[in-house]
Order: sequence, then C-alpha cells, then structure tokens
Amino acid sequence: MVAVLCAALLQSPPATADSAVLRHANGLIPPAIVAVRVARPPILDGRLDDPAWQAATPLTDLRQSDPQEGKAVSESTEVRVVYDRDALYIGARLFDREPARIARQLGRRDAFTQSDDFRVLLDSYHDHRSAFRFDVNPLGVKHDLVFGDDGNFADDSWDPVWEAATAIDSLGWTAEFRIPFSQLRFSSAAEQVWGIRFVRTILRKSEFSFWPFVWKTESGLVSRFAHLLGLRDIPAPRRVELLPYLVSRGTSPAASPWGNPFDRRADYFGGAGLDLKYGVTSNLTLDGTVNPDFGQVDVDPAFVNLTAFEQFLPERRPFFVEGASIFTFGMITSFVGFGGTPQVFYSRRIGRAPTGAYTSAATPGGFTTLPDYTTLAAAGKLTGRTGGWSVGVLDALTPVEYGTWEDTAGVHTRAAAGPLTNFFVARLKRDWAGRSGFGVMATAVDRHLAPGASTTLRSSAYLAGADFFHRWHHNDYSVSGSLSGAVVRGDTIAIQTTQLASSRYYNRPDAKHLSFDPTRTALAGISADLGVSKDGGSTNWEVAGSTTTPGYEVNDLGFQRRVDRISAAAFVGHRWTKPGKLFRFSSLSTSWGPSFNYDGDVIQNAVSGSAFGQFLNFWGVNVFGTYSARAIDDRLTRGGPLAVQPAGWSGGFNAFTNSRKAVTASIVSTFSRTTAGGWSVFVNPDVTLKVSAAAALELAPSYTVGHSAAQYVTAIPDPTATATFAHRYVFGALDQHSLDVTMRFNVTMSPTLSVQLYAQPFTFAGDFTSLQELAAARSFDFVVYGQGGGSTESVVATDPRGRPATYQIDPDGSGGPAAPFTIRNPDFHTRSFQVKTVLRWEYRPGSTLFLVWTQNRGGFFPFDPTFSAGRDLGDLLLYGRDRPTNVLLVKANYWLTLR
Repeated sequence: MVAVLCAALLQSPPATADSAVLRHANGLIPPAIVAVRVARPPILDGRLDDPAWQAATPLTDLRQSDPQEGKAVSESTEVRVVYDRDALYIGARLFDREPARIARQLGRRDAFTQSDDFRVLLDSYHDHRSAFRFDVNPLGVKHDLVFGDDGNFADDSWDPVWEAATAIDSLGWTAEFRIPFSQLRFSSAAEQVWGIRFVRTILRKSEFSFWPFVWKTESGLVSRFAHLLGLRDIPAPRRVELLPYLVSRGTSPAASPWGNPFDRRADYFGGAGLDLKYGVTSNLTLDGTVNPDFGQVDVDPAFVNLTAFEQFLPERRPFFVEGASIFTFGMITSFVGFGGTPQVFYSRRIGRAPTGAYTSAATPGGFTTLPDYTTLAAAGKLTGRTGGWSVGVLDALTPVEYGTWEDTAGVHTRAAAGPLTNFFVARLKRDWAGRSGFGVMATAVDRHLAPGASTTLRSSAYLAGADFFHRWHHNDYSVSGSLSGAVVRGDTIAIQTTQLASSRYYNRPDAKHLSFDPTRTALAGISADLGVSKDGGSTNWEVAGSTTTPGYEVNDLGFQRRVDRISAAAFVGHRWTKPGKLFRFSSLSTSWGPSFNYDGDVIQNAVSGSAFGQFLNFWGVNVFGTYSARAIDDRLTRGGPLAVQPAGWSGGFNAFTNSRKAVTASIVSTFSRTTAGGWSVFVNPDVTLKVSAAAALELAPSYTVGHSAAQYVTAIPDPTATATFAHRYVFGALDQHSLDVTMRFNVTMSPTLSVQLYAQPFTFAGDFTSLQELAAARSFDFVVYGQGGGSTESVVATDPRGRPATYQIDPDGSGGPAAPFTIRNPDFHTRSFQVKTVLRWEYRPGSTLFLVWTQNRGGFFPFDPTFSAGRDLGDLLLYGRDRPTNVLLVKANYWLTLR
C-alpha cells in the first residue's frame, strides 16, 4: 500500500521556488540571515578558525526571554551559517566573561542536562508549522527533536545522523554543527527559503535568549521564525539508509502454578531485522522495518486499574514515535481539552498481546501459553510534503499468532490466538503560511478471521475524518474543528461485545436512546468538535464544544474511554509576563464544562480555577481546584440503570525549584472529597541530584490513600429486585493505599556511551470494608448487607489462614423471595518490582550497541487487604520472596547509507 502511494505522489507537479514567500501570517516580513555557499566546508573541531567561517556575516542580535524579556543577551554571541552541496553548517562563538563557570554536564543523547547549550531550529519545509531542532552543550552532548502543529507537538525520538563539535576556551565556548541535507526535508525549488531560530541558554544566570525575538504574549512557535536565505541548487538527496540489527535474548521466567507444563526455567532467542529509510524525493521519506525488536525501550510503570475503562499508556517504540505528529487529528485550540474525546490513532494497538479470544480451544481448569506480544512482521511509513500537502501514510502487518492449551486430561491443542491483521493510516494536511489549514485522515483495520471462528474480534474497522484551523489578527485569534465517522463490522458475537463495551453500554435498561440488538453485524457513529479562542495577548479565552455519538468505535486502531457524550466548555485567563516585585511570570484562569449524554442527562457540571506564579528566583507554584455539581452517572453500574454522581470538590498544588540548579525538587499533591463521604489524597515529590558532571540520580516516590463510597463488584440477576430492573448491583466501600518509588540513575562516560538504570517498586492494597447494593435507580443510596433491608451476610469459605474467601448474601433474609447468592471476597493486595538497565554505545555515527537487563517480580495476594510498605518493599528489595523474570538482551545495529 505504501509503495503504491509513493508512486502516485511522485506524479505530483514539482514545487515552485518559494523565495518570494517572505511575509508571515501576521503581515510582517521577519528578519533574515543569509547562508553562504563554500567550496571547502569547515572541519568540525570546535575551533571556528576555518576560512569558510570568514565568508559568512555573523549574526549577533539575540535577545532574552528570561530573565529580562527583550534585553540583549548578557554574553556576546556570534552565529554564522554556510553550506555546501551536502550539508548545512552552523558555527557559534558563545562568549563568556567567566568561562570557568560555564555549566557543563555529560548525558546520553536526548537527555536533559543541567548545562549551557546552543540550539538551532530549522523549518526546512517553510510551512510555518513544523521544525527540526538540533542542540549541543559545551561537552558535545547532542539533543534533537521534531516540532509539529506550530510547536504544540514535540517528538525527541527522532535521531538523525548529524555531527557537532564543541570547545571551551578563555573566551567562552564554541559549537560547530554539520547537518546533512539528507536528514532534512525540503522542497525541490532551485532557490530555498527556510525558517530558522537560534537559542542560547546560560544556566547559571537562568538566561534564555533567542533570535528572532518573540514576546511571551505572542502565540505560535514555528510561525514566528526568521528566514534563512541564500540556499540555492541543493541537490535532492535520494539516499538509502539501512540499519540492520542482530539481537540475542535470554529469559529466565518467574514461577508458574504447580503442574504447569509450559513452565520453563530458561528460554533463549536469537533474531535479526532491518530498518530502512529511503529519500523518495527531497521532501518525501519512506521508512520501513522488517521484524523489528524494541527490547531497549522503557518499561511501562506498574498500576492497578479498578475502573471499567482501559488504561492509557504512551507509545515508546521508536518506529511509531518518530514522525507521529503528522498523524495527530482534531481540535488544536490551546486552553480547553475534553477528557472523553477519542484519539483516532493509537499506535500501541499494533503489536499488542494476543487475547486468546480468537479461539475456543481453551478448557476451563487447564493451562495456557500465549505470546507476550504480537509480532510486527513488517511496517512502512511515508512522510513528507508534496504539492503543498503534508503527507503521512503508515501500513503494518501482524501475522497469525498461536497459543497452546492443555486441558484437564493433559491433551495439548495448538490454535490461533490472534489473526493475520493489516493496519493502515493515511493523513493529508494543507497549510497556508501557518494561517489556515485543512486536513483529512483515514484509518483501516482488516483482520483475516478463520471461517466460522467464534470471536469477539471485529473483522474490520474504518474511519474517515477532516479537520481545519484558521488564525487571524496577527495569529491572536483562531478557530478549529474536526468531524470524523467510524464504522466497525464483525459477526454477531463481535458486535454484541462492542455494544456492551464500557464506552457505551447499549444494555442500560433505562436508556431511552440506546437499544441492544443481538443480530447486528455493524456499528457506526460520528465525533465532532469546534472551538474558537484568543491565543495572543495577555488575556486569553476560549469557547468550545465536542460530541461523540453512541455508535462511534475506534478502539481497533485508536483509543476511547467513552462515547454517548455532548460537551461544552468555556475558558478565560490572564497572564502577567513582565517581572514584578514577587513574580517573574504569573497567570490566573477559570473554566466551566458541562457534559450530557444523548438522553439529555447531565453527566458532568464542573467549574475549575487555577493560579500560577514563577518567583524571581525561578521557583514556582501552581494551585488549582474544581467543584463538581451533583450529576447523573451512567457508568457506575456498568450497564445497569442510572445512578447519581455526588457533588464534590478537588484541589491541589504543584511546586518546583529552579530546574537549572545541581539539586532540583518538585512536589505534586492533590486531594478530593465528595458529599457521599468519598475522599482521596495523592502526594508525589521528585528530587533530582546532579552527583557529578557525568552522573545524575532521580528519586520520585508516589503515595495515594483514599476511600471510595461505591466501588463496583458485580451484578446479580434477581427478578425480585424491581427497583433496579431485575438485577442487584453489588458495590463495596473501598479503602485503598498505593505506594511506588520511581528511581533513575544515569551515568555518562562520553556523549556516545552511557548507562541508565530504572527501578520501580510498587505496592497496592484494597480493603472492601462493607458490601452493599444500589437501593434504587437514579440514586446514590445503598443497602449494606447484614445491616439493612433484613439482609444477611455470612462467611461460607475461608483461605488456609482463616481469612474470608467467600460470602453468602441473602438480600431479604431467610424466608424472603430473593434467592441468596455468593460473592468471592474482593479484598487483595499486590506488589511488583521492575528494574531495567540499558548500556548504550553509539560506536560510530548512527550505529549503536545496546546491552539490556530487565527484571520483573511480584505477587498477588487475594483476601488479604493489609497495606504494609515496609513488608512489601522489604520482600521486593531485600528478601527476594517473589521469583523474578530476568531478560538479558544484546542488540547491535549498523548504519549504512547508499547514494
């Protein structure tokens, strides 16, 4: 599919020269710097003594954003730009009257270091929306990233092959950059105009300066760049970059239940794969991967999810993270976000673990082995610009995955656990000088299901949508919106499962606009949003609306928690950007956001406010609070009747120290309470210590404690429960405690050799102090078992330690018409410990060796709700009571380039 689109796009007419495109959306012509073509490029040694640099006129007019907005940079700065047929060169002389105080720290590539730095930002497309950023600090540590949507999106997983050299001397320090044109994307015009910005950080002064200067009250990032002129006759680089890799992995798994035939003490794996990057044209790039391995990426944090909704986890795999900004879709206004708005593309759907739902081979009471993830056989991604359009196309194929089941008789059955699946995403966007934009997007998932297979998996899922934005009055005002439609198809079982999903609950008995149809084989819906905002100036505001119909479903390749929603929001805020007697920067804001379902029930009605201030010493604090009025809860009973969401309030603060110091700290704390007696407290301090110029330690414990007045347990059919539509909806009053400690220790031997250690012990306990049932629909009243309504509660089974394992509930006591039922004791506690150590060595530009050790251990303890941080952390860290899973991985890749 991607190859076909490449061929089609190559038929687009060539771009015309854009040298006349010098006027920005604000009606002004920005300042410019001229790049000088040189016959002999400078040698990168950090000395700036090559004759090539003397041919360029230095730029010196950097101005401060902090601490004195608008003042000239406090230390003189000279920047020169030259180029040859292969690369762009930037040379910076960064004078400093106290060179011994230049802040410098080693760090791995793309890591934040508490250092001075110099940055180059390039809008090589000159679309006023996207940019490439290249940073270097005085010790030569590099950082690179991509901006999209005029700075609203940033992606630092992009790792181009470029070079930098630095030196510290008696005058300050110097930086030389060599950025190959092959790593950038630009038009085919003979004469180029690019956007450009230079940034300098002087850490000890907390000084941040750049050119061209932009006031803090002016909106936009890339749309405010200066112009880079003088680029002529740059040959279109049509390079092929190959990154083959070899990987070897050994796994020592944790213990399995006794008698499990699939329990192996060790497992070994060797493999190979290939990443490819091909410059189709100077502004279109094709990325491909075959049999990729992502063993070096960060692990996901531990969590316990007691809701009916899926936990969102960020994408970490480089192939999917790099260039992801092109696939963003929807409202881009600045101040309002709707928590229920679906995300139409969520790349973690590609390669997720097979569920086993594809087969009925599993036998209750038997053992099962399934792959930890679905293999990504091959994927291709085309990104760039053609004919004035930004293009993004992604296609990925996952093969059939197999699992093995053993029944109680010891018979093994090998069957498909996941089908052959193709994932496709296409995005087109057209921008007009950063002032207006229009885009379309389409996604498709096709599964090759075996004939007659009984599965909850849908056979296909398709989405199409369009979005737009427009800015006016010097980019101070904007309007944006989107509209998309989605349809899913499958057999009746798959669509029944879709109708009953927590995002919609078509089986709600008191819903007027929903009806469960067991014969359906398709479901469709739409989602839309629209917003108008004032983004520039000191006073900002926004009004917006959003809706998603009940039949909208994008979870095959997107992410959504709920549909059946109509939301509105209004925001107003004011910011003070000039330093005063107390604050360097401060702001106040308030917002209001009501939401309804399609029956017209108010499901949310909240008013929020926040205040932020950064003190003159660069410490800061943010205080916020929300009041939520009484509303209807159409999700509490998980497919049952409506209930009431009690009124409540929440608040919190975030305080932080100067991030440029050797020791930095922050703390986030939130708290909440409802009129029904529910409450929670969350505390998360974070301390980072710069141990030396080459080592840094971060410690971030997080503690949560709270009481939920009604945590869902189960639903029991009972025709005598007339007040709740012939079902008894059982809840528990839940006391919960959670503690985790995130630790990171980074040691950097050189800009190309580093070791990272990540560790997270985690423990959680849930104590259901009472069991109760909803007394009536559209209420938050409960009957506590054993205390009200003549009900009785008794223990009918215990565990080996005498703790209750099963309760028998008689809702109206002995002799009543209601039948008694049993409930498994929902009390529990759990713990886990994750460790990951990564040695990363870039042994030549673009080529990397990884040595990775990962360990996971943990335990789940039913019926025991006791919370003891000392016990669990001791067992995890000191006594090793839980058998670990260890994985040792060695991965090496080698960057090749073919002209």
